[in-house]
Amino acid sequence: MSPKTYVYWRLFGHTIGLALHSGNNIAMYLAMQGEVMKDPELRILKATQLKYITIWNVAFQMLFLLLSLACDISFLLKGKKEHRYISYIRNYKDIFFSNVVWPLSVTISAVFWPVFIIDRELIFPVYIDKVLSLLSNHIMHTAIVPIVLWEVCFQPRSRPNSHKWLALHATILSSTYLYVLLDNYAEHGRWPYPVLKKLYRTPYFILMYIALIAIYILMYFIQWILTDFIFKKPIKLHKK
Repeated sequence: MSPKTYVYWRLFGHTIGLALHSGNNIAMYLAMQGEVMKDPELRILKATQLKYITIWNVAFQMLFLLLSLACDISFLLKGKKEHRYISYIRNYKDIFFSNVVWPLSVTISAVFWPVFIIDRELIFPVYIDKVLSLLSNHIMHTAIVPIVLWEVCFQPRSRPNSHKWLALHATILSSTYLYVLLDNYAEHGRWPYPVLKKLYRTPYFILMYIALIAIYILMYFIQWILTDFIFKKPIKLHKK
């Protein structure tokens, strides 16, 4: 498959992914309007949306998809003559995907669904169904995996010589989100996920966080196993 063909496939998949998230964001916004918001639990849900790692991940995916579309369109229009700033964006876009978008997306899906099936009240209480449909739930917790898997399948890459970017991004992301959780609890006395309320002030709280970081790192390395399997030969990424 030629580099140009890979670009077309990426454009197709990333456009669908961006449209899916955009449509779902609009649907969720409209659902959180009107009489239904008289429910105090739903008012708190709306006010604390930015405390959910799922929402962060959707934002990260949308940012990545926009950057990827910009880079691929520039490649098709200008080839090697594209502006140098595009090459900077392209380089960080790939780093951002490998170290944040892929591992976070797969970790969220891998953790959410088992907990949801065992006891949904720990992670996605029933009252949320009043404003978030099953389709919205699947877009945020299931579709996120095919979106990132599409990138892995149609973006030739090589394993990095160093995993320093993983260490940097994992540290920043985990420490920032932990700060947001603790700050929200200190200010409002609430946790976005009920399971955190049960675990807080027990050793299991820290153990859970360590386990999540371990899963995140594991998912990071899985992408390179998949990449090696899919791309068994080096592929030139630029036009001649």
